[in-house]
Amino acid sequence: MRLVRYAAAAVLIVFTRCSGVQAAKTGVTPALSANQVVIWDYKFKPQALTVPVGTTVNWVNRDMTPHTATHRSFSDEPFDSGNMTANQEYIHTFKKPGTYSYLCVLHQGMTGTIVVQ
Repeated sequence: MRLVRYAAAAVLIVFTRCSGVQAAKTGVTPALSANQVVIWDYKFKPQALTVPVGTTVNWVNRDMTPHTATHRSFSDEPFDSGNMTANQEYIHTFKKPGTYSYLCVLHQGMTGTIVVQ
């Protein structure tokens, strides 16, 4: 009987430890702070962000997969985070008003927009 209790406790500990990462992926988005875009579950969150001129926006990758935040342009402010691994951050200060559409070059269905007023 004692062996069964120990085995049950060991199974419970293993599942509790392993499920922590999985539970985080099942719908709980990490908290956002002002002027921050979180990359999570193959999405930019928020997908659209409006900020005043001179604002520094921070992107943080909370996925296990590398991602980029890339805006390529010849007429306004281009930016490119390069490959951001898990928990890596990138910042860009927007100096001109405009609408900046960006994407992840590794997963081109991932898109976002920064509107600078």
